[in-house]
Amino acid sequence: MGLGAYAVGVEPRWLEVTHHEIRVPGLDSRLDGKVAVHISDTHVGKGVGDAYLKRQFEYIRGLDPDFVLFTGDYLDMGKDWHMEKGQKLLPFFPQGKLGTACVLGNHDYMNGHGRFVSAQQTQKLVDSFAEHGIKVLRDEVVEFEGLAIAGLRDFWFGQFSRISAREAIASVIDRPSIVLSHNPDTVDLPIWDGFESWILCGHTHGGQCRFPLVGAPILPVINKNYVAGKYDIEGGHRMFITRGIGHTRRIRFMARPEISVMTLRS
Repeated sequence: MGLGAYAVGVEPRWLEVTHHEIRVPGLDSRLDGKVAVHISDTHVGKGVGDAYLKRQFEYIRGLDPDFVLFTGDYLDMGKDWHMEKGQKLLPFFPQGKLGTACVLGNHDYMNGHGRFVSAQQTQKLVDSFAEHGIKVLRDEVVEFEGLAIAGLRDFWFGQFSRISAREAIASVIDRPSIVLSHNPDTVDLPIWDGFESWILCGHTHGGQCRFPLVGAPILPVINKNYVAGKYDIEGGHRMFITRGIGHTRRIRFMARPEISVMTLRS
């Protein structure tokens, strides 16, 4: 009973701030030491309170980051009610001094029971981000002060295309770059030839509930090795999976919510 009370009442709000150094090939010396905050999976909706998210957004703004990189699942669902709540929170969303970019996750496209929201509803969310100066990348690239950020469509519900994803990745191979991809399963696709920098992901929630010797029994990825943290991927690129800020159901065990603070190194 005590462990159950902890998993429901304590850990889902016991956020951990982790610090990392990531080396970006070809990074201009002017960007060496700049800070990028990587966040994901806020799941704005019934389960994650506005006050909790506002506190985390305020904390991130207090870090005065140079970049803010968001890897999807802003909404718990793409329904009108969730959209309205998400729009009210967007003025509090933290932004980087040099740039802010994000991708959408599977929940941003969901209307419940595995159904998609309309393209118009998705565009409404994209436009809402844009109104607040935040670029949503859908197999697109944006450049901030010489750092290229490529963002991929969601692997499950985002009308993912290997062709357009490969084109976005290929366009940043010869530049200092970071790729945002909500679902870490994309790193196993044959679309990364020549890419030697970092891929930032979310989606897994760190397993949400992990147990000694067992690990995470429920993990929404094909490759069950992809849980959280840093991974060296065959082919020369590296991946970081953050555990995310929110949750779909309010329960976490040995998978605390996470804000990832990354110092860029050349």
